[in-house]
Amino acid sequence: MDLIADSVSDRVRRRIREDILAGRVGPGDRLRIADLSQRFGVSSIPVREALRALEGDRLVVIETHRGAVVRMLDRKIVSDMYDVRGVIEALMAGAAAARAVPADIRDLAAMAERYAAAAAVDDRRLMLLENQALHRRIGEIADNPEASRYVEQGWELVFGLRNRFGFGAQRTAAITGEHRRLIEAIGRGERVLAARIVQEHCDGAKQDLLRQMEMAGL
Repeated sequence: MDLIADSVSDRVRRRIREDILAGRVGPGDRLRIADLSQRFGVSSIPVREALRALEGDRLVVIETHRGAVVRMLDRKIVSDMYDVRGVIEALMAGAAAARAVPADIRDLAAMAERYAAAAAVDDRRLMLLENQALHRRIGEIADNPEASRYVEQGWELVFGLRNRFGFGAQRTAAITGEHRRLIEAIGRGERVLAARIVQEHCDGAKQDLLRQMEMAGL
């Protein structure tokens, strides 16, 4: 019975994460247990377990007398998240440049081209997924699971904002070029250059999202 309950809870957790990623629920939205139970056709127990797990992932805050709420994000929090991510991503890019083999570079290049194809047709959701896949692969090559885990925490909230507000026109084109330059640097084993490119990549993403949030009145 425990295994069945765990699988139901995990399924509910994934569905809520998908809603956050897609921007269907956003920062400050309440996640009512009764509504979620009815929607997913499950009892309140796995829903409560899923919400507690999402709180551990820093996606949800469980407040006294209010229940579960999607974690609030303002421009300060977004800026801080990108600053931390930039430092860790630079660390991992440098490590990846020291460890990558030709098969790794082929993987990264294919991911970068899939991102470019998604960008060409303005498929925002696929762009985000392909970008995430590329950065995760760099983390795998770097072989620092702790750094990768920290980068992942709470990032669906930023993805949700991106799905809502999109990218500036110049930023979309810049990302494609930055991906290619980063992969070239990793392929040549240039640790310092790879770290610098990914830091610039994170800084550019931060400034663009902050502009989108400001234009939306956040």
